[in-house]
Parts: sequence; structure tokens; C-alpha cells
Amino acid sequence: MALDTNALYVAGSASDLVRKDISDVIVESKYPDLDILWYLPEIVRHERQYQMQTEALKLRVAINKIERLLGHNLALPDRILLGHVETKIDEAEKNLGLQEIKLDHNLVDWSKLMHAAAYRKPPFEVGDKEKGFRDALVAESFLQLVAISPKTPNLCRVVLITADALLGQAVKERICDSPNASVLANLEELKGLINTIVSNVGEEFIAQINPKAARQFFVSSSDKDTIFYKERIKERLEEKFKSDLEAKPSGCTFRANRTWFIEKPNFSKKVGRRVSWTSRIEIEVEAGIFAKDEEPSGKIQLSELMVPSVGELRIPPVKNVTVNYFYDEPQPFQLGQMAILPSQKRVVTQKGKDVFEVLWSTEVTMSKELRKATIEDIIHIGLSYQPISS
Repeated sequence: MALDTNALYVAGSASDLVRKDISDVIVESKYPDLDILWYLPEIVRHERQYQMQTEALKLRVAINKIERLLGHNLALPDRILLGHVETKIDEAEKNLGLQEIKLDHNLVDWSKLMHAAAYRKPPFEVGDKEKGFRDALVAESFLQLVAISPKTPNLCRVVLITADALLGQAVKERICDSPNASVLANLEELKGLINTIVSNVGEEFIAQINPKAARQFFVSSSDKDTIFYKERIKERLEEKFKSDLEAKPSGCTFRANRTWFIEKPNFSKKVGRRVSWTSRIEIEVEAGIFAKDEEPSGKIQLSELMVPSVGELRIPPVKNVTVNYFYDEPQPFQLGQMAILPSQKRVVTQKGKDVFEVLWSTEVTMSKELRKATIEDIIHIGLSYQPISS
């Protein structure tokens, strides 16, 4: 299994080489009849090292403040910080058993690569500026790994995990004649592949029933005859994880949950005629602070507010009402009075995603039809944020 940088990336982290969910899969993927080797192209290791060192240098301001407070030099110059990052990566690679793929420059067709760069062929991006050289090196590294690996799928599978569509396209075009090689877009697809192999269930069998599972779980917001709607997945998730869905990053005073994305199911295991699946749900999240708006505040006639909510105002249709606006103290009003609304606006400072998984199972018939779906559990994978660059 070869990992691209976007599969490793830990937003804003100067201490972690890989995301926790990836390290968990690496640590837990120990099977008596299946050996899994994990690889990092050399360019990926150095790109991640650069990212971590950049984050480490951002700590310089905080270190300087501590030194001034203590009146003592902590002896942490930039070279020491950068050295600690490199040591941290070496330790992480050793602990997780990651092997670096050393690119053999003599085996790279540099003329062809330069032509692809000039004419913006994948993995290079179309545009005025050339982007994609590092991705091209990732592709070459992976292809060299494929070249030295056994060719029989039953003996060896070589997989690249990357969320970069252009990189994936470039690699797929060059492994079309290699039945043992494939490209997966994310960790969930990798877990599905591992579960398929470990469960001794043929990939062809899973390929036949996976689309049926996808149609059974969720199709679109207009199709209510699916498990997502019939089993009230959204409502159950909101009830079970109410506090998690309200959690805010430090320093933020509001959080807004935006679009829900339901991914296609991934095979988990098969026991008898019962097939288990995991369906991942990702919720787009925005968080930030309230700031004074330079625009004049507006006025609203309370007698006209006969709906449950108007913006951030929540006013029940009763005679005596109380207006709670953001974090101001409640103020009593009578119907017919004029309410002067505080002039505030939301400023989004963080964006991220909250990830959940629905664990469910179906019974598979002899004709490979799925029936008797059951929701086993809904679990919280985790919340991640990235600050918005100003």
C-alpha cells in the first residue's frame, strides 16, 4: 500500500506524520494469512516533512513569548525545531513500519515527463502555471514499485491511495495492463479492499452487490425509499451526537453544520448470508466569531413575527415574548413594540468536517439480492478543522 501526501495530511500538525485514522488502520491490519506492507514515496516523506517544519516554525512566536516571560533562553533555535521534526518522522516511520520508495532516476522517462508538463497532461494541472511535478514523482515511484512486485493478484496487490484525481488518472492509464495494481481514492476504499481479501470473499462478488447496497442505503434527497430515510438516520445521528454536533474549536463562538455528504457503502465482512457494510457521512462545518457590523442595525415589528424563527431570532407566537439574540441578555418585549436588533455579523474563521459512520448489514440471497437491512450502530469518527487564511 503506497500513500500519497493528501492521504497523510494532518491539518496544522507539526507532530504527526499521518492522521490518526490511518495509523489505526496500519496498527490494526495484522492478519495471520495476509501481509500488508506500507510504503511512502520518498517525495511524499519530504513534502510532509516540509509541511510539518512549516507548522513548527509558526511556534516561534509562542516560544519567544515564553522566553520573555521566564527571562530565560530555552535554547530552541530554528535548526533545533526542524531537527526535531525530522527525528519525529524517522520515529513514526519505524513505529508504523513504513518503508520509503527510493525513486530510481535512471528509470524515469524524463523526456516524456517534460512533455506531459509542457502540455499539461495528468498529473499536471491545466493552467498558466505548471502544477504537478511532485505528483509526477509520486506516480513514477509507485510505478517502479509495481514493476518489481509479483504480477499475480492472488499473490500480491499493489495499491496507491490518493485523493488527487489527476494523479489517479495518470497512474490508472499506466497500470491498465497490470491486474495486480489499482488506485483507491481514500482510506475507506482501502479498508473495504482489505476486508474483502481477509473475509475470503471474491472481489467480483463484492463488485456485484456493492452497487445494490449503495442504491439501498442512499440515492438522493428526492428518493425517500432508502435506508437513510426509512431508518431516520439523520434524526438518530442528531439525537445520539447532539453535543458532538455542537462542539466548537477553541476561540469560536458559533458553529454551523452545512451540507451532509453520504458516501457509497464499503464492504466490512460476511458471516454466512449476512453482509456488513459501513456508510460514511461527512458534514461540512463552519465556525467562527460574531463581529460588529458596520451597517446600521434594522428594526422589526414584533407583531409581524409569527414564525418559529427569523435568522438568529427565535420567537414563539405568544403574547409576551423574549428575544435571545446571540449571547446578549434576554430582553422582554410586548407584541407591537419595535425591536432594535444588535448589529452583528458572523465571521467564519474555521472550516472543516465532522465524520460519522453507519454500521449496517443485509442478507444476501442466492441471486445476489439484498434484503432485511439492519442498522447495527452509528459511530463518531472525529471532527477536524482548518483555519481560513486571511
